[in-house]
Amino acid sequence: MSSLPAIICEITAPRSAQAAALAEIAGLCARDAGQRLVVKTLVIGRSKTGVNEPVLTLHLPVELASSQNQIWCLACRLACFCPDARVSVLVQGAFAGAEKAARTRRRRSA
Repeated sequence: MSSLPAIICEITAPRSAQAAALAEIAGLCARDAGQRLVVKTLVIGRSKTGVNEPVLTLHLPVELASSQNQIWCLACRLACFCPDARVSVLVQGAFAGAEKAARTRRRRSA
């Protein structure tokens, strides 16, 4: 694996056993695709929208999205190996990162 930043995988599932299984599958698929993956959040229960299907969201910076075909292969693998789950990729541009940093600075100064 390279020194590229890790992809963050957020998992929402109705049951903890399902979330754990999805986390394991995501880790194996990432390893097979040559990507570093960090499961950052496991949310158990219904999503905010009331949808009861599991959801895997890959969060990555725009630099990775534009230069790493393996990320798209990872998303496809996850969709194949987790057919009952919704798989999405959230690409965060430089503006999103700057906005998040500004919010953090405002919170610290308050």
